[in-house]
Amino acid sequence: MKIKQIFDEIAIESSTNKKVEILSQYKDNELLKRVLYLADSPRIKFYIKQIPTYECGPFDQGLEVALDALTALSSRSLTGHAAINHLKTTLEFCNPDDAYIIERIIEKDCKINLGTTLINKVFPKLIEETPYMGAKAFEEKLAKKIISDGLAYSQIKMDGRYCNANIKSHLCDLESRQGESTLLGDAKMLQELATLNDCVLNGELTMKGISRYESNGLIASLITIKKKELEGKSTAKEIAEFEADHMPMQEALDRIVFTVWDMITNEEYEAAKSSRPYFERYNSMVKLLEDNQFTNIEVVETKLIMTYEGAIQHFQEALARGEEGTILKASKGAWKDGKPTWQVKMKLEMDIDLKIIGFNYGTGKNANVISSVTAQSSDGIVNTRPTGINEKMMKFITDNQDKLLNTILEVKCSGLSQDSDGNYSLLHPVFKTLRDDKLSCDSLVSIKEIEAMAKGLK
Repeated sequence: MKIKQIFDEIAIESSTNKKVEILSQYKDNELLKRVLYLADSPRIKFYIKQIPTYECGPFDQGLEVALDALTALSSRSLTGHAAINHLKTTLEFCNPDDAYIIERIIEKDCKINLGTTLINKVFPKLIEETPYMGAKAFEEKLAKKIISDGLAYSQIKMDGRYCNANIKSHLCDLESRQGESTLLGDAKMLQELATLNDCVLNGELTMKGISRYESNGLIASLITIKKKELEGKSTAKEIAEFEADHMPMQEALDRIVFTVWDMITNEEYEAAKSSRPYFERYNSMVKLLEDNQFTNIEVVETKLIMTYEGAIQHFQEALARGEEGTILKASKGAWKDGKPTWQVKMKLEMDIDLKIIGFNYGTGKNANVISSVTAQSSDGIVNTRPTGINEKMMKFITDNQDKLLNTILEVKCSGLSQDSDGNYSLLHPVFKTLRDDKLSCDSLVSIKEIEAMAKGLK
């Protein structure tokens, strides 16, 4: 069976579980594994943004030969017009079904709606996981341990769109935490990154003069538009709507700022580890950016910390300015995939009780169940829709809506939020548990009191 037929069989199936079952039927197909790897591996790049116009000819070289030909692109043996002409010739020497598979590989999108995790479930460890170094949740003993080991760094916890800037041969690929390409066209920030020598920068995207919450939505819209452009689809309507609601598209792209906090080599990134201490990586990164004097790439706000009290003070200063919190990092910390004990989130977290006043059906596979609830403070001032309800709880809520209306729900959040119209809600609200042992909930006043206590991390 041709790879195109397998893709078609998977693509028309709506159930994710059945898609996996279908893929499992071909787990011994080495050609399929090779195609999936080339299409989904974040380490394989082809450096061509758009498929050239071509017509399949009478000669069929076979898919395996065509796959071999792609090495000239991924290795950068051919670049620019030579690379485009090479791809055009490769496609023209394929039958239409194989040419379609080559297109899917070049565009890094198999169009079968199966992510890396599910592909690896069928083909264990086929696709490399994108390495990401996070931070442990706050624990006083962890924070004090970091301080006791010597000089520490306290950095503002960004709440933008996380990216790895993977720079090779003056070409920059922005990769999400899941390894997906973050397409932003000719944004000024990308032009600046492309001037650097080979390295990988860890950071987040925000926009100048726009709140980080709003900028996340705008950047997501820009990425969607750029992805459609790459696929050769018309984007005139989306661009017109974006510009009518916000600003000229190029202005939005040029407002994007990449705020960075770490830098490793490409080899360290692929190995998912670096033994070099953080102070060494940080100092090298700072010097690199200072030497280049970029306007759209900057180092995250950083404060050198000598005491635990100093870490708490910086955390509280950040909250007072409306930031989400800080990250405390050991100066000698290595780089590794995961959440090491030498990085701790000093993040505001608090639990509050709210009253359930409404139920909301989901979409897609959750269209027939309640996927979120609307919750409100006792005085009706604070309103929110907490996320994070699991499937079992969704079914329970769906079957018991009458009984649950006006009952108490415990919600975990990162504090209060207030929009430009003065309406109160919660930051990052998460459904925690139903409280059938309580009859009353918090008011705005009591929520503010809880927030004030939580800001002391006690």
